[in-house]
Amino acid sequence: MRVAGLLVILFLGSRAPSQVRLDSLPPPKFFTPDDSARVVNSAPPLQPKRMDTVSTAYHPTKSPGVALALSAVLPGAGQFYNESYWKIPILLGFGYYFASRWFEYNDSTKHYRERYTNSFTTQTPGDIFEFQRLREFYKDQRDAFSWYIFIYYIVNLVDAYVDASLYDFNVGDNLSIRVRPDFDFRQSQSARLNVKISF
Repeated sequence: MRVAGLLVILFLGSRAPSQVRLDSLPPPKFFTPDDSARVVNSAPPLQPKRMDTVSTAYHPTKSPGVALALSAVLPGAGQFYNESYWKIPILLGFGYYFASRWFEYNDSTKHYRERYTNSFTTQTPGDIFEFQRLREFYKDQRDAFSWYIFIYYIVNLVDAYVDASLYDFNVGDNLSIRVRPDFDFRQSQSARLNVKISF
């Protein structure tokens, strides 16, 4: 038992830290003005915090005003500006059809108007009532196609304007349409159809 106690004392005594003499320590280092300037110059420069300058304003790619002006000058030009090239032959085809029919009916109206006027003289006798009927018929057809041309022109303008306005419109995957019947249990004989559009 005594031997064990002596071993513990010797072990602990050998692990005790040795005393350090004060004269063996290096002298403390004092900073001089040159040292402080060196420390300040070696520090990284302070950078101002960068602000996020990304603008979220919407800037359309196509101008609706330009598309409208081009289509007003020449039908189909606004569609060309909007890169809707497939619409151009359709517009030109309808425009050619309406214009050619208008000129055809206008020429027929003039022709039968002259025949009707000349039928009152003895030199060119003819069926006055038949000329009058044909004159009125072609006149009505010409006026109808005048309205068709006006509607065609307005549709051309509206299409160019809307197409330019929706040029950057993005239809994402989140767009969905759900159609489901809705029954009102309070009135057993009534049923409704709800359409829900989700973006």
